[in-house]
Amino acid sequence: MVGVSGRTTSEGTTEATFAESLDPLLHLGRYEKRVVLDESEHAVGVTAYPEYPVRVYEDENRWVYLEGRIYDHDGSLERELLTVARHALESDTDALTEWLLETDGEFVVVAADKRSGRLALLNDLLGRLPLHYHHDGDSFVFSRELRYIMNCRDVSFDSVGVAQSLLLGYTLGSRSLLRDVERLRPATLLTFDPAQDRLTTSTLHTFSFDEPAYADRSRERNATELVSRFRAACRSRAGIGDRDVVSLSGGLDSRSVLAGYHTGGLPVTAATMASEAYVPMPDVEIAGQLADIYGIDWRTYRVDSPRGGDLDTIIKTKNGQIGLLTSFIIDFFRELHDDFGPSMTYVTGDGGDKVLPDLTPAKPLADDDLIDHIVRENRFLPLEDVSEITGLSESAIEESIRSRIETYPERTPEAKYVHFLVSERAVNFLFEGEDRNRFFFWSTTPFYSLPFFRYAMNCPTDQKTRYKLYRSFLRELSPEAASQTHPDYNAAVDSPRHAATAVVDDLLSRYPGAFEVVKPLIRAINGLDTDSSLPPTTIDCIQRQIDQCDTVGDVLSADEIQRLLDAHEEYDRSEIFRVFSLTSVIDDLHSTESVLETHPETVFE
Repeated sequence: MVGVSGRTTSEGTTEATFAESLDPLLHLGRYEKRVVLDESEHAVGVTAYPEYPVRVYEDENRWVYLEGRIYDHDGSLERELLTVARHALESDTDALTEWLLETDGEFVVVAADKRSGRLALLNDLLGRLPLHYHHDGDSFVFSRELRYIMNCRDVSFDSVGVAQSLLLGYTLGSRSLLRDVERLRPATLLTFDPAQDRLTTSTLHTFSFDEPAYADRSRERNATELVSRFRAACRSRAGIGDRDVVSLSGGLDSRSVLAGYHTGGLPVTAATMASEAYVPMPDVEIAGQLADIYGIDWRTYRVDSPRGGDLDTIIKTKNGQIGLLTSFIIDFFRELHDDFGPSMTYVTGDGGDKVLPDLTPAKPLADDDLIDHIVRENRFLPLEDVSEITGLSESAIEESIRSRIETYPERTPEAKYVHFLVSERAVNFLFEGEDRNRFFFWSTTPFYSLPFFRYAMNCPTDQKTRYKLYRSFLRELSPEAASQTHPDYNAAVDSPRHAATAVVDDLLSRYPGAFEVVKPLIRAINGLDTDSSLPPTTIDCIQRQIDQCDTVGDVLSADEIQRLLDAHEEYDRSEIFRVFSLTSVIDDLHSTESVLETHPETVFE
């Protein structure tokens, strides 16, 4: 993964040996390693392509590193960051909280005190750039990539983290796939004192979604306020690279981004993936219609089935944090990189599906029903299969979810579920997917702009249901975008048919049995059918991983995986690939040459 890594140093450690520890993170040919801080107590380095956004400032007392972007700073960024470094190193949590609440950005800050050797780490309010750390009471190591920590310290896989990842696709809270290795939660300050070998963790802010602040405002006013903030977010993100390229599909989120840039007079290019296997044709057709309406440069890129080398890239850079089913996107990124270079900004509609729709359960929940609802609505593999594969009881896995949910500040199960989707699924899973984009170029989205996010999450549920607020938002932002077909409903967003279909969709979600009956018909009518069969290549690859790497059998039950492979026709493709992600990362980390490394040209359809 691109980005920062650092660790405390021991006697005999040199800049050269620390630099060598960064070598396994040089995944792509254009990546370079650079030691940015080399002190007696600790060292910090960066592995990235030259255009990746990194800045270092220092004065006579402090050193500070910024990775990522701050979009709305006034005046001198150097002066601002040195002040932030002072507050972080002094553990002035009030000042840091005030700064984070006012700062729209996606970043990690590392600060060091030149006299005491004290170290501090800080991230943005949403935790947009994943980072992990490990402290064993004697040393401290941190990195944007799990692999670095495993290479530096003797850590093993965490059985609960593995079970959560198999079940949901991601680990919960600060837990990772590795034992005693934690994920830095959003809006968190870490301070490490080398004199006492003490690590202090301070949570600076936690979102609560119980009582929306703007429930007393009309839907029209809320839509107007959202449009104003959205356009501001597009302006602040525009022009930071050589070119802004919007990832355009037929969906509402990406068209909103395109409309935000176009109506703001911001130059932009649109890029769309085309594939019979992975992209529904209506998405491509509607993307073209939107590009024609706005008269912008629109380019389509045909993507084919990924090869073993693409899957290996995902495994090596994200270490099991994202799945392998979207590996085909690597080829799309290569083509964008070839056309526009690494200084482009890739702008997506990520987050639109979290901030504007209604995230609450379709039916009211009792407190005791929340865990069952989370598992039922978000699982990849059935809970009983996860239990058999990991050796953990179903109750222990459910308890690991319950103990995390109990830390949420909300009072009602409905609001806790919203918190789960934002702080777990978005932060621990979807943000990792966005981070994959940064292998090649900077990636951002206006939907997670802090002013927009905070306002949208304070709009009431009754306005968000059935796309009501989204329709009002899109009409206000761009009537042309609202007049085009929404492929999920095969109707224009501002049409009576769209509103009526949203009502039916809402009713079906309240009666899941009926929905399962009509879902195939709905998907066929709207052209959303895709092939879900599993080719023998994948089964063979997992089988080889079991046979080759003993650690796969130590972490997971080889017999149960074999049972699953023998009965693979009874499972959905996404279920098998969830297991494939875990077996691949274990094989990659514990084999001299992984199975995927030996199949770089093998096609995985």
